Amino acid sequence: MAVDAKRFNWRAFFSLYVVISFVVMIVTGLVLFVAPPGRVATWAEWTLGGLTKVQWQALHTTFTTFFVVAAAFHVYFNWRILVSYLKNKFHQGVPRKRELGWSAAAALALVTLTLGQVPPVGYIMDASEAASASWSGPSTEPPVPHAELLTLAKLAETVKVPAERFLAKLDAAGLSAGAPDATLGEIAEVHDLTPAALYTMLMHDEAKPAIAVAEGGGYGQKNVRQVSDQLNVPVAIALEHLRHAGIAADEDANVRVLATAHGKLPIEVVKLIAGQ
Repeated sequence: MAVDAKRFNWRAFFSLYVVISFVVMIVTGLVLFVAPPGRVATWAEWTLGGLTKVQWQALHTTFTTFFVVAAAFHVYFNWRILVSYLKNKFHQGVPRKRELGWSAAAALALVTLTLGQVPPVGYIMDASEAASASWSGPSTEPPVPHAELLTLAKLAETVKVPAERFLAKLDAAGLSAGAPDATLGEIAEVHDLTPAALYTMLMHDEAKPAIAVAEGGGYGQKNVRQVSDQLNVPVAIALEHLRHAGIAADEDANVRVLATAHGKLPIEVVKLIAGQ
């Protein structure tokens, strides 16, 4: 029977779409592997290839979802071939039993090593954390997680600066805040600035207070010096705080390693650094 070349072939469509989706998933997965933490990506408006981290995450999630849908249709259109293949294999007996057993054992071992963060598998996540942490710095790290959601009034209250002073700074720079209840993210977006740049401008010539320690700051990936910089605590004082709590460390010591060695959570070590 001749095949109608003009007729749309859904079987071929879903087969090819599965391959294309898989390639896109690999690319987006690699990007997210090295992307900065969400707080940094949003604060500094990090992009790669013109796309923000949120957009890369959206692409990865969308293509993963439709990959599963397309795979289901792929099975549907090839159901007879698949069933026939399985029947033949069933009658022939399970081939390569040794290889099947070892591959299943390898998969189970991979799950166990991953959940337990055991080397060498644990090194993969360590590499991802290191790549993410490399984007963090004084110009990209927000004063508190998701600081772009702070309103101008709340920021003024937090840093003990009259909101009117911030409004005057914005007016002098030709920027309009609209109202004190506008968030830093909203103001920055209107004027094509990053929240980090807006914050830097507002805090120029202002004394920076010590930042309150909050959950979700990604502290476990940082060393003592980086945390001290973020909290506006001199490193020497931070180390003295740790020594007073019975933790001997230097400025390059990793917070998570210190926490694990002394039976604490990373956030607890950070609070010690802050003198809390």
